[in-house]
Amino acid sequence: VSFKEMAVAFSLTKAFFEWFSASDGVAALHKKHIEGDVALHMLKGTPMAAAPDSLKLDFARSGAGQAVANFMKAEQQHIGGWKVDRIVEAAGSEFNAVCWRQRLLEEVASSQVVLFSFVDCPWCLLAKERLAAIEGNEAWLPAGSVRTIELEARGRDGKALRAAIAAATGRTSM
Repeated sequence: VSFKEMAVAFSLTKAFFEWFSASDGVAALHKKHIEGDVALHMLKGTPMAAAPDSLKLDFARSGAGQAVANFMKAEQQHIGGWKVDRIVEAAGSEFNAVCWRQRLLEEVASSQVVLFSFVDCPWCLLAKERLAAIEGNEAWLPAGSVRTIELEARGRDGKALRAAIAAATGRTSM
């Protein structure tokens, strides 16, 4: 791949994410997220979210799943800050960044490994599967040392935790 080809690909990717962040469709989804009582992700409401966990895991392990993961890396590079702002906004006007950062730190301190998850996210399922495979089988990760927090199950608190994670890490997904 030549430098020129890489520059064109970068330029096209940047243009796509600029379009995406300004699109009416994304604005409408974000409005629903703001109005809703639970944390949401972009796959929510799609056939992928409704698929059996085994198919989600197969997808996450596949070339197509890797392509989506690479796309998400590009998204982080181009509009990561914009997404963090949207996640914080969706947490609501009552979101207090200082208080929720402290709550996040308490949650993280509650176990050796804490996984913040969406129940229907293929990559969250894969992370849970991989952690389950080593928990209790490795000296550094004894049984009972992994805690999973399902953000949707926490309702508005899940939205606030997600916002605190995004603000603390600059990331909005795995």
